[in-house]
Amino acid sequence: MPTSGSILAHPASGGTAHAERETIRALLLEGRPDLERRLLVGPSGALLIPLPTGRSIEIGRMRRRGRARWVVVTPSADGATLREPTTLGTVVRAALSALQEAEARH
Repeated sequence: MPTSGSILAHPASGGTAHAERETIRALLLEGRPDLERRLLVGPSGALLIPLPTGRSIEIGRMRRRGRARWVVVTPSADGATLREPTTLGTVVRAALSALQEAEARH
C-alpha cells in the first residue's frame, strides 16, 4: 500500500510527531521483537510493516477532523481499512492486532 505525502503528515516536520513515532516503534518492538528487521519508515515518514502478500500495514499521521491524528491503515479485500486509535498504546495494539490477523490468514 503506497504512502501518500498529501495525506500523511510527515513526522519529521515536528519534534512531537517524530518523538511519538519513535515511541510507537519502541512499543511495537517491545511487543514483537521479530519486527526489528521488517519495520520500515516510508517516504511520508509513516511506519510500515510489510506483509508476505506484498502489501503493508501503515502507521502514520493523517489530518482528520481538523488536526493530525495517528492512524493505522491495514490492507483489506476492498482496498484498505482505516483505524483511528486515540492513544499511542492503542495505535500499537491496533497495528499488532492487524498484523496477527494478516499472519493468521497466511
